[in-house]
Amino acid sequence: MFRNPIITGFNPDPSICFANGTYYIVTSTFEYFPGVTIWESKDLMNWSYCDSVLKTVRHLDLDRSPDSLGLYAATLRHHGGRFYMVTTNKYLKFNFVVSAENIHGPWTEPKVIWKTGIDPSLFFTEDGRCFYTSNGEIDPYTKSRGIFGAFINPDTGEMLEPFRPISAGCGGSSTEAPHIYFRKGWYYLILAEGGTGMGHHVCALRSRDIHGPYEQCPFNPVLSHASRKGHDIQCTGHADLIDIGDDRWIAVFLATRRNTSVPLTTLGRESFMAPVTWTQDGWPVIGDNGHVELEMQDIVPALQRKKDCLFVDFKKDLSSYPVLRLRVPKDDCYIQDTMTGSMTLAGQDRLEMPLGHPTMLLVRQPEFCSVLTARLDLRTLEGTAGVSAWLQTNYHARLEISRRNGKTIASVYRHIHDLGAFSAQKEITGCKDSIELRIVTTRENYEFYASDMLVDRISYSGLTTGCTCGNCFTGTMLGIFAQEGKAVFLDGIRVEDTEST
Repeated sequence: MFRNPIITGFNPDPSICFANGTYYIVTSTFEYFPGVTIWESKDLMNWSYCDSVLKTVRHLDLDRSPDSLGLYAATLRHHGGRFYMVTTNKYLKFNFVVSAENIHGPWTEPKVIWKTGIDPSLFFTEDGRCFYTSNGEIDPYTKSRGIFGAFINPDTGEMLEPFRPISAGCGGSSTEAPHIYFRKGWYYLILAEGGTGMGHHVCALRSRDIHGPYEQCPFNPVLSHASRKGHDIQCTGHADLIDIGDDRWIAVFLATRRNTSVPLTTLGRESFMAPVTWTQDGWPVIGDNGHVELEMQDIVPALQRKKDCLFVDFKKDLSSYPVLRLRVPKDDCYIQDTMTGSMTLAGQDRLEMPLGHPTMLLVRQPEFCSVLTARLDLRTLEGTAGVSAWLQTNYHARLEISRRNGKTIASVYRHIHDLGAFSAQKEITGCKDSIELRIVTTRENYEFYASDMLVDRISYSGLTTGCTCGNCFTGTMLGIFAQEGKAVFLDGIRVEDTEST
């Protein structure tokens, strides 16, 4: 059996391709930098961090991007010895393409394709042409959305024909996430509808002509958990398919995992996988008649899935790890000494500053139950520094360490919606040179420790992608920060999955 999700934590909108004996998946990053995370696997089960696509401010401008804007869903394809990645900068409102011979880059300068729509995708025909699709307004009066398409030059972004509607969708709301495939004489258009919440689902259409018209699958949706309200997996949608050989297909897609008895999650939308079968009439079926499980039959022979444990070693280049920062990071606020294994954070903006550039190093919370550990040097501390559980600017909690009159003070600050307050404050004794800080996450709480002292325990509800937090497309991150001064963190950041221990 293999276990879903295949990539845990905040990793939505997966798009998959295969090249040089390796599978690659890209996932969305929204307001975080660097942009578009790449994961790799040899067996479709064990996925590890590979790289990021957009690694310079020149390639990615998120300077004033609000929370949950920035980079939306990306598509990754490999053709003619090159990787092509197309995505949307929702903040600046344009779709663009970059390419590279090597998955690690260098990637070309972004080439703008179109100014509206989201969820762009590329399909390379057998004769080498590139067909581009995204969603857009089909009817400006009703604001209904559908799928547009046109052949483009993927190296320049130039449209080679008029960009026109190819499908109005299947009658649901928020028609998006189009991907085209070719199988046995048919062009298949796979798309998502219903929004990215509880009604999210995947539909299939097909046509003999890539421009349409596309007929709907008679048993749509081909993937949906909208009727499985009590199931552990919710919000299934945004699928990308791939033939893994001998007409054996799989789908990767986003979904959420329900926490405890309520359909809320602190992890955000994660990357799942399921087999695809084809009916005698040539229609795709994802999973078990559109349903998927946390454990499913192996698709290919695979190694045992490894236990998740991430150690961000400050003696190594940070680019080796899936570390994210917010909006446009200021390089002079992050000073790494690989010889001593230390990271100096220079905090300027306070974390709760709207559209700010707080100094944070964040990694995705991998499971409902996990532990983040970091060590702070007390000898050089200026201002406040510590560890944070971060969903958005207005939805986060943090453990702050400060030095006051020769004393070490640990405080927990919580920000929920438009209210921020300190909920606990304690003096720490017995720590002279450094102090270990921990965040312990459970299915009910987030616990903040300074050394072995529990400073505060808070409910998970303020860090979920629900409650009063509307249109939140990200998941909870864990990491270190500094504000209003400098702080030195030692050794690295450790994040462990403790879900089954």
